[in-house]
Order: sequence, then C-alpha cells, then structure tokens
Amino acid sequence: MATPTFTRTMATAAALAVAALVLSPFVSWAVRVEPPSVFLDNRTNTGQVYLTNAGTVAEECTVELRFGYPDTDSAGGIFVRMVDPTPEQPSAAAWIRAFPRRVVVPPGRRQVVRLLATPPAGLPEGEYWTRLVVTSRGAPMAVAGTDSMGRASVALVVSTIIAVNYRNGSVRTGVALDDFRATVEHDSLIVRLGLARHGNAAFLGTARIQLRDAAGGPRGEWDTPMAVYYAINRRLAFPLEGVGPGSYTVHLLVNTIREDIPQSSVLPAPPIERSVAVDVR
Repeated sequence: MATPTFTRTMATAAALAVAALVLSPFVSWAVRVEPPSVFLDNRTNTGQVYLTNAGTVAEECTVELRFGYPDTDSAGGIFVRMVDPTPEQPSAAAWIRAFPRRVVVPPGRRQVVRLLATPPAGLPEGEYWTRLVVTSRGAPMAVAGTDSMGRASVALVVSTIIAVNYRNGSVRTGVALDDFRATVEHDSLIVRLGLARHGNAAFLGTARIQLRDAAGGPRGEWDTPMAVYYAINRRLAFPLEGVGPGSYTVHLLVNTIREDIPQSSVLPAPPIERSVAVDVR
C-alpha cells in the first residue's frame, strides 16, 4: 500500500492519559519515514529511505523487513496484514536487506537507510513484496505520579510501515470489480467496493466517487487511494452535508493515477467505471 501505516504502543508504569497530557508538548510522535513506498527491479536493485527526526529528543530506530500486504477486516476497514509467507506467496522479505538496522537519529537530523535486493537465481518473473517497518523509541522521560513521592518512566514507541516492491522481468496488473453498492446511513454516503487483482503485480490506483444529482450535476467528489495485492472489500464513508433529499447517482471511476507515487512507478491498467442509484431522504 502506498500510504504509510502507523501503530502506537506506550511502555509505561503511569496511566496512558497522564502520559499523553504531560508528554505531548515535548516528545515527537514518530520519526518521519520517506518516501511512502520504494520500487526496485532487476536493473536497479538498490534503493533508500530517509528517517527524519523533527522532534526535540533523540529517537532510537530499528529497521526490519517483513512480509505483509493491505487487507480488509469484516467491517471493510483497511489494515496491513503481517504474516509468515508460504512458499507460494511472492515474498521478498528474505532477500532484501536494510543498512543500518539500528540507529539513533538526533533531533533535527536525517538518517539514510539503504536497501539492497539480492534475489535468488532463477526467480520467476513478477512482483515480490515486503514491508519496511521502522520502530522509533524516544528517550524515556520522568513523569510525576499522583503521589508526590512517586515517579514513572515513560517511553513512546511508534512503528511506521512502508511498502517495498521488487519487479522482476515482465510485470502486469489489472483489477476486477466484484462488488459495488451504495447506501445512505444517517448523514453519510456508504460505498462498498469489492476489488480483486489480475496479473502478476499489485494494482496501485485511485477510486474516485462522485455523487450526481438528477440533472447530472456533481454534488460531491472524493478520491481514495487503492492498493490491491489480494482481494479486498472496502467500506468507504463520505459526508452528505448540504445534500438535500432526492434521487442521485453514485459514479465510480477506478484508475491508475496516484498522487503519492511517481507515475513512472505505477503500472498501467484499464480503468473501470460504474454507476448505481441512491436515494437521500
């Protein structure tokens, strides 16, 4: 998936609420990791990412490569599923390495992490995936407890996940629309999308949702990045503020335009367009 995923855990003996109130003005939430995705291939087997510490304390960072891909839960929410790959899955986690694997980034400084792909001989054509996981730990800070005699040490731990894709030989992609529904729930337009990938590489694109009135005029438009590695079933919610009662058409366009990824790294695929009717009461 091209947009980074963030997870936060708090290692502390103090209450989470107390830590947030005390530390938020002083501790950076995370080291920024750029770019949000890296593409390697059999001609260019090296790449790099940058860790930038915009906070006021040093951040200890560890870097690891794990196999994962975007998936959806039963409610249609998106997340990155991390798994131990089977032999049939196109994992690059075992043969893409990162240097350094551990580093302390001082405040206001930037650190380069270099990537090197050493794929096995005879690797079949296609795209192979891994996720670069950067975990940063800010310097522990003392927090006063409710008892004037007690203190606790609080450390903030933040993980940032970006995509690393390796393309070997001829790669192609496409996407099939298996489900497209639209309903109105309270003051929101709810769109359900079922997408399945074709080809031997991930589909990276955008789903544009447009709400049109009876005369065909646009009443709302929303873009959502889409990364389809395996079949996903998304639930998207959009506000209907200012949209009066009536009959409308929800128009869907799925294409391979991405604002967060260089277009040269996005594989072409035929666009998909569909429309469904929806009533706003």
